[in-house]
Amino acid sequence: MGLATRMSGRSLRFWDLALYAVAMNLAIRWIAPAAAAGPASMPLWGLAMFGFMGPLVIASAELTGRFPGEGGIYAWTGQTLGPFIGFLCGWLYWTCNLPFFSGLIYFIVNVLGVAAGPRVQAALADPVIFLAVSLFLASAVAALHLMGLGVGKWLSSLGAAASLGVLAILIAAAVVLASRHGPATNFVKASYAPPLDANGAALWATMVFAFGGPEALAFLRNDVKGGLPQILRVLTLVGLTLAVAYIMGTGAMLTIMKPEEASRLSGLPDAVSLSLTRLGLGVLAPAALLLLALAMLGSYSSWFGVAARLPFVVGVDRYLPSAFGRRDPKTGAPVMAIIAQTVILLALVVLGQAGASVKAAYDFLVSMSVLTYTLPFVFLFVVYLIVQTRPAPAGAWTTPGGAPVGRLIGVVGLIVTSSAIACTLVPSPDAGDQLGAVVKLLVASAVLIAMGVGVYTVASRRAAPVVATPPASP
Repeated sequence: MGLATRMSGRSLRFWDLALYAVAMNLAIRWIAPAAAAGPASMPLWGLAMFGFMGPLVIASAELTGRFPGEGGIYAWTGQTLGPFIGFLCGWLYWTCNLPFFSGLIYFIVNVLGVAAGPRVQAALADPVIFLAVSLFLASAVAALHLMGLGVGKWLSSLGAAASLGVLAILIAAAVVLASRHGPATNFVKASYAPPLDANGAALWATMVFAFGGPEALAFLRNDVKGGLPQILRVLTLVGLTLAVAYIMGTGAMLTIMKPEEASRLSGLPDAVSLSLTRLGLGVLAPAALLLLALAMLGSYSSWFGVAARLPFVVGVDRYLPSAFGRRDPKTGAPVMAIIAQTVILLALVVLGQAGASVKAAYDFLVSMSVLTYTLPFVFLFVVYLIVQTRPAPAGAWTTPGGAPVGRLIGVVGLIVTSSAIACTLVPSPDAGDQLGAVVKLLVASAVLIAMGVGVYTVASRRAAPVVATPPASP
């Protein structure tokens, strides 16, 4: 499988990459559903950290060293399991991000409306205005990335700083409020037993994949000064940051408000506003919400930039038109991949604001990503287990303890990933037709997979891919 190796320059230093990774991986919005579940979510964070994030970081580090180029999970799977499986894995990984992007844009615009006050919030209730603001944000981010990663990284860096700032506000407010009035949640008498019901299943799936993202740094390896060693350091730093942030952030929210007050959707903005109001600093709430919007925008920008690398390397392999495999000679930006990704995203945003019948189609598109988002991680751990039977290239980083430890880590990661996939199939208790909800999820996932198979079949008949980079190991 051919991979892109030509780059226009390495624009990311250690702290650039670290902030980019924090913006991409630290999704502080996930602490809201965790807080809504109460203190029982705290040990689940730890279980997800050791059962999924740890294996994911270790597997990503070793696979990044074993396979050259910037194809990431697409390259790892293709060179190990064959081009068809590699393409399908890459297809699922990329397409599942697109509805996620549109949902993130909605969240950002809504938070901006709340921060700007009732008049702006009322104006954004108009679908035309809401759509115009959404399209402006999406187009602006695309324009930044068209100027190259050296420019696009700044929004991600600001977003990372904003995420840490919002987290610091929550933790500081929780400490002060607890010292004055005691915590809103009684942590001593609370139950820490995980909820064994549909809500618990949804919570577990959310927590497991809140730790997803470290594997995506491999797409940027040729943009990083210092190459692989720098990525390994950032992976370690990001892993520790995520673990501390999710656990402390959830604890802070539960200190500020009771679990029943923590909405899964608006819980984080509510907690920020409520904490500042109780401290007598309510006048600062709009500024804090703007900080939250910036954090989400930085997260969106960083994932957008990484996701555009996938159509690029697929274009190099000729499974997409060759234009996708070209970079701007001055900026190094994968221009066609960025443009195509933006056009699809804008179409999804429009669908989300359309009439009822079209919204149903949009909801179907979103449901496509729910189950299939988790499948690439199955491929990742399968590949990681396979390479434990093969000698590593000279100088490549390998799992401490060698193949026996690697196999244990791979099995744990695969089991936890599979459990999260099973949890996505548990229907919500709020669903009127629970069987219908599961069937819709399965059908939507099958449609997305079938689309990938169709694209691969057409591309394979059009032209065989060029093998530019040999497999890293026999």
